[in-house]
Amino acid sequence: MIDRTIQTTSYALFDEMKEGIILVDNRGVICYFNKSAERMIKGHYHLQIDQHILSIIPTSGMMRVLHTKRKEEQKIFAISDKDNLLISRYPLKKEGNQVIGALAVLQEANQKREWFDDNSIRVLLTLILQKNAEAFAVVDDLGHIIMQNPSYEELLSVLNQKKARNLIIKNREEVFRTRRDAEISINTDSYSLIIKSTPIIVDGILKGCLQSINSYTEIVQLKRELQQTKTIIRRLEQSYQFEDFIYQSSSMKFALEQAKLIGASKRVLFIRGEEGTGKFMLANTIHNWSENKFHLFKCIHPKRNREQLIELLSKNNGNAKGTVYLENVTCLSMEEQTLLLEMMKKDGKEEKQSSLRLIVSSPIKLEKALMAGMFLEELYDELMKSHIYLPPLSERKEDIYPLAKHFLLELNKESGRWIKEIELDAQKALEAYSYSTNVHELKAILQLAVIRAKEEDTVLKAEHLILSQTSAESKIDSHEEIDEDNQTLSELVEKYETVIIEKTLKKLDGNKTLTAKTLGLSVRNLYYKLDKYHLN
Repeated sequence: MIDRTIQTTSYALFDEMKEGIILVDNRGVICYFNKSAERMIKGHYHLQIDQHILSIIPTSGMMRVLHTKRKEEQKIFAISDKDNLLISRYPLKKEGNQVIGALAVLQEANQKREWFDDNSIRVLLTLILQKNAEAFAVVDDLGHIIMQNPSYEELLSVLNQKKARNLIIKNREEVFRTRRDAEISINTDSYSLIIKSTPIIVDGILKGCLQSINSYTEIVQLKRELQQTKTIIRRLEQSYQFEDFIYQSSSMKFALEQAKLIGASKRVLFIRGEEGTGKFMLANTIHNWSENKFHLFKCIHPKRNREQLIELLSKNNGNAKGTVYLENVTCLSMEEQTLLLEMMKKDGKEEKQSSLRLIVSSPIKLEKALMAGMFLEELYDELMKSHIYLPPLSERKEDIYPLAKHFLLELNKESGRWIKEIELDAQKALEAYSYSTNVHELKAILQLAVIRAKEEDTVLKAEHLILSQTSAESKIDSHEEIDEDNQTLSELVEKYETVIIEKTLKKLDGNKTLTAKTLGLSVRNLYYKLDKYHLN
């Protein structure tokens, strides 16, 4: 550390001196010596760079100075039986009283001149500070800067704000008041700094402080750019294409072929399908397939995005461009359904269709909502004019294995595992299982299976799967024990929801975090439903 600093300064000051100079680092290794030092001890000791001082001069007191951190002045040092030298030794310190080396000044015995006075120390300290990349300044007890390096000067020129300069002064004043180290941070859109001040106390008297300014502006900027990049990546991850669908079934192939044909038009599209069948993915894919791909894709849930829903159903969105995906249309009130119907009719009558494409979906059969009097028949007829049906896994069992293989690859990357195959018994179990949330549930089952598998396993086995069929599942599959007569849609939904949550909780051994993820809920929302349905 020292030799790098000294090498960047001028050796001329030392080489022209009559006094001998020897410099060691904090380990006692010789970093520098001048010609005078070499001349004075020639014939007795042979100085060498990068050699330990004790290996050259066994009786040297430099290691003592490094240890005690105290200076020793005008000490007699016998280099032979007849010849003596006067040696002054000084510890070299940096911020925090950390010793970075020691300096020895050698004088002839008849030479009593005090070379290493306060002015000389100041010169040496200035040389060291000037070449330090960090911003340093020495401030006296009156608050005046008596020494500063270029880095400190440059930072002060950047800090043109009065508030920032006042904080720097306040940091010094705190040291003068408390006689302790003080630290303060300054964060703005332009820069991020940490200012530290350390008191300089000599013989119990406060002489001033050493102030340093560390700039973290580039680091903060890089963090900000990283966050922006992550946001972009998250958006890109939701940019689906038709190639992203994994299937072998004819029913899924038909649905996607329909989507390509309908995607070219701008009329309202209705996507039907159970929860977890890929409605959002298909809506986003159609958006990216259409002319609207360069505009915004917005997803609106009637319950979670009330402000956006009101804006959509208002009559002031004629200039909007892009695609709006309105999910769970059955959650709309009758009044909101009427506004949606009016919007669809208006858009259909206009010669120039709106630049805003609307895609609607529902995980619940609209026919049940109609029978319960919870859905407008005219809106139902309008939606059914252009619709796509996404089949559940129970209707495309041949897609379960390729989907499972795809999810295993993803889970391998996330968990650092290497499960490459699924044994036949596990395949059959996955295909025979009755999924309530389809692809979401399949992925959650595989996620739990990977956790249960041993680290060295490369094949997923049936024993890793948790697929126990509960009585609750039997209820929802057979519909025998849930009386649907004379019940509203909301009551039916609550009953089905209770059964699904209870079944999933049991299947996942009561793990609420995994249950929430499996059902596509936030943990907070799951706890709300557990309390609502008395499932705690």
